[in-house]
This record gives sequence, C-alpha cells and structure tokens, in this order.
Amino acid sequence: MKVIYSPQLMEEAAFRHLSHLERSGYRSDYDEYHSLADPIYELPEDDREVAFEKVNRIFFIERLKLGDHVLRALEAVGLIPKRKRTTKRAQLAAIALETDEASGEPEESSASMHLPPVNDDSQETTSDEDLVPPVDTDLQIEDNPQKDNPDSEETDGVVSYDMVRDFEERINEVHVKRAINKVDEGSNVLNRISGKPMIEMRVLASRFCNPEEAQELDAFLIQEFMHAKDMVDPEFDYEDAFIPGNPSVKNLITARFRLLWNLYVDARLARAGIISTMPREARYREFDNFYRKIPEKQRRGIFEGIWVTEKFTHEELLSMATDLESLMSKYIEDADISEEERDFIHLQGSPCPL
Repeated sequence: MKVIYSPQLMEEAAFRHLSHLERSGYRSDYDEYHSLADPIYELPEDDREVAFEKVNRIFFIERLKLGDHVLRALEAVGLIPKRKRTTKRAQLAAIALETDEASGEPEESSASMHLPPVNDDSQETTSDEDLVPPVDTDLQIEDNPQKDNPDSEETDGVVSYDMVRDFEERINEVHVKRAINKVDEGSNVLNRISGKPMIEMRVLASRFCNPEEAQELDAFLIQEFMHAKDMVDPEFDYEDAFIPGNPSVKNLITARFRLLWNLYVDARLARAGIISTMPREARYREFDNFYRKIPEKQRRGIFEGIWVTEKFTHEELLSMATDLESLMSKYIEDADISEEERDFIHLQGSPCPL
C-alpha cells in the first residue's frame, strides 16, 4: 500500500506546526526550517515549487513525523500491519555487526535523518530513496517484501507498506489531502468497481498544528478510516444508494444514516479499547436528538441494542435510517409500546424541543 500526502497538506501542516512550536518557545525546528526554506527564494522562480516541496516533505514526514498520525490510524483499523518494536539487545547486535563489517570511510547510517541541500543539483541527484522517511531504529514493519527489493523505490512523499487484511479487496493507495473546511473533511473510497480501490482522506491542516491535540487528530483519522474499511468490506456490502423524496427528507435520512454508521463505528472501537471522536453518552445525546418522538425508555433500548450489535450491513443501516418502523421492530417488542405512542411516532414533523 502507498500512503501519499498532497504537497498542499504537507506545506500548511508543517508551517502551522512549526509556528505553534515557535510560539511555545521551541525554536530549533522553526529556525532549521527557515534556514532551508529562505534560500529557496534566491532560486529561479520555476525551480522554487519543487524545492519548497522537498523541504516541506522532509519536515512533515521526517522531522515532525506528522505522517505517523496517519500510519497509526491505519494500523489501529487493520489496514496495514502493526509495526514491531525490536529489543535493545537486537539493536546493539546490529550496530556491532555493522561496525565489524565496515571498511574504509564510514558510510552514513540508513537510520539517520538526511536533509539534502536545497539547490539545483540536489533536485536532480537526490534519489527517491532519500525522500522516504527512515524507519526508527526501534520500529519496523513485519514481513515487508519491499525491504530488500532495489526496484521498489517509491515516488516523492510516498510510504510503502505490505497489505495484510482479511478482505478480498485490496487498497492500492491512500491519498491524504488538505480539506478546505470541516464540511470537506472525511474519507471516500474511489475505484471500488474497477477492483483497485483507493482511499481518499481529506483533513484540515490545522488539526496537525498543536501536539497537545494529537489524540483528537488520531481519533478523527481512525473514525474515517473505519468508514473506508467498511466500504471495501464484502460483509458490509456498501453500495451507492439512491434516496427518494424531497430535499428535506433526503437530508434527514442522510443525517440519520451518518449517525447510525458512526454509532456502529464507535461501538466497535469501544470493544477494541480505542478512543473515538465522541464519548458514548455524547453519541447518545446526538441519537436522542434525531429520535425524540420515540419514548425515552424505548429510545435508550434501541441505542443500547445498536451498540452491542457486532455486525451490520450497509442495507440494514440505510433501512433503519429510512424507516422508523424498521428500526423499532429490530429492537422493540410490540408489547413495549402502545398504539397511541406508535401513531404519534409516525406523525409528520418533529416535536417541539421546548
């Protein structure tokens, strides 16, 4: 699998993160960035864009390790194998072996951070291998067949991982792009029909700004990658569905479907011990807002029933979002709700919140 970050995201995310560090009193990375970026303005205008991209990529992936948020989220949802920590003894043995075999002038360590000089020559001579972030000495990917393959060099800004999944489909690429606003944020799976699915993730660059908000960023990415994983899971059987009705009805059904899908994701993350974007009770308040016409006792029962259900299909979630009767019949016994309450539930409109 390839993880590809857009130049626009890397530029803005790195700049915002460095600016936050500078305001917090940590100037070393900020000063180093400008020591590399400022001389670029002396280059010919046609060469500046490529040079800036190289510097932004180095800081986004290597120096600040902002791409690790994406990799951790992919690991958490099972789209890439988890990285394995090697023991300290193994590290020391490897270093000793390299020292014994070294002859002549010492070569640069592959685990060291390499910052190529930004000039015309470096743009042409720097290999793609130098631009892929080095793996930390205590972090490795298990069974990566591309490790020793000299022909598996990737393009700039790309990280390659071997795919280990139980689904039939195979995600070829993950494109992480900059979102324009919160409405633009989210994940989608392209080329599902062609058999070469590709995840497109859009995220606000401002989410990478504050290191203290890293947990919120990780939770958001995990939530969205869970949606993407469902979309390529044959058991979930996702399909682009046509929603009938006028615009207001379509918007209501879409909002309900999004809520039920988020609830399904939250429940699985909770069972796996992974933090979600919204606590359980906060998600219930959102659920409560959409289904106020259902009596409170039954409403809570439906929510709890959805929470403990281990498997849903896309069709089941859409059916429950479209038809209240389908939702209630799945989790409420007929004797638990009176005919008067049932008639009120099916009235058009929503009750006044006051």
